[in-house]
Amino acid sequence: MTYFIYTFTGGFCNYFSCVNLLPSKLKNSSKLFIFLYAFGSLFLFNRIYGQASTYITFVGMLLLILLFTKESYLYMSCYLFGYLYTISFNYLFMWAAGILLKMDMQELLAHQGMSMIFSITYSIYCGISTKFIGWYIHKKLNLLKYLTNKHLIKAIFINLFILVFFYIFNFSYGEYLGYNYGVIALNGIIFLLLFGITVFLMYSIYKATLSEQAYNNRMAQFENLRLYTERLENSYGIMRKFKHDYMNILSTMSGYMEENNMKGLTEYYGEKVLPISHAFSESDTKLGALSKVKNTALKSLLSSKFIYSMETGIKAEIELTEPIEALYMDALDLSRVVGIFLDNAIEAAAETEEKELIFCMFYKDENLHLIIQNTTLPPDHSLFELRSHGISTKGENRGVGLYNAAMILNAYKNAVWDTAYEAPYFIQELTLFKI
Repeated sequence: MTYFIYTFTGGFCNYFSCVNLLPSKLKNSSKLFIFLYAFGSLFLFNRIYGQASTYITFVGMLLLILLFTKESYLYMSCYLFGYLYTISFNYLFMWAAGILLKMDMQELLAHQGMSMIFSITYSIYCGISTKFIGWYIHKKLNLLKYLTNKHLIKAIFINLFILVFFYIFNFSYGEYLGYNYGVIALNGIIFLLLFGITVFLMYSIYKATLSEQAYNNRMAQFENLRLYTERLENSYGIMRKFKHDYMNILSTMSGYMEENNMKGLTEYYGEKVLPISHAFSESDTKLGALSKVKNTALKSLLSSKFIYSMETGIKAEIELTEPIEALYMDALDLSRVVGIFLDNAIEAAAETEEKELIFCMFYKDENLHLIIQNTTLPPDHSLFELRSHGISTKGENRGVGLYNAAMILNAYKNAVWDTAYEAPYFIQELTLFKI
């Protein structure tokens, strides 16, 4: 009975360290499979191999995460961090229990009643504490929003993997050599300190990444504002030129009318007047609709993107029928997402014969809808795969943009992102529900 409870609670601790710290929820069937494996591997192999059986449980849990999740390195890193946490604090709790009960670690483990109470109590603690930690790092710190660098995530995974490996080696090889529990406890304290250092380093990386992204956001906003201001200056220059030429145009046209030369007047109007009029009004009429976007950061980004699209010969249409004020998400995050969508749309449309791009924003039932539609060549991958890291229709070493957009939007529960392909159009719709 003691062995069953020991392995059962151990399975629960492994389960909690995995499931409660993952960035997103797993299916109930996946959760059940993870728990059954954690408990089954401990129950079957612990009696035979002792603490070395932990390797079997540990490796198997990593493989299950690979099977059930998509962002594997990030999810496996979360499990490794949770595992380090449960093992480190297990040492700490055993040490505290020994002081309270005035028993050394060997006596505590040998006492069946106390050992069972400790195992049950600690598994309950693991369930509650890991649930809180998972909420804190994913909801409070928005880990997914900032850890978008794949190489950094791999480095974190390797560091945590090596640390877990030596954790397991410490107590399994120590058991094999017959170390007394005092030595193992001392090693546990050392590893607890290493775990604390690891937490500090990871938090430092998080803060550095946060500062870097904030700086990049400010620079992106500054660049968009610069382009927006430049466009306004160009528009003002065109207006002044048109005003300067206005009297000359009227004088020339009056000459044709005085001579009753309607053919010459028609040719002059078509060859001289219309091109100047188009240069003055075509792009400005379209961009004038952006005045309905009240957020400066988003408006400047949209302006710069559509100026670029028009310069590349893309037929851009902007549909804004009402003032856009409430965005229902952070303005810079929305600007980053929309910027990624438009960059992809412009690049895809430029490769087609039609070269069309349509953008619209509107409110429906108080929720904000954003739709981007562009002509594109038939995609080589499924629409869902395009959101994965490294998957792109543009060749190798691409496919980061939509992955980053997905990471940003995953932090917002009120955001729904849909994609569709209806030849020759690629359609992206982002719905932001009113909070």
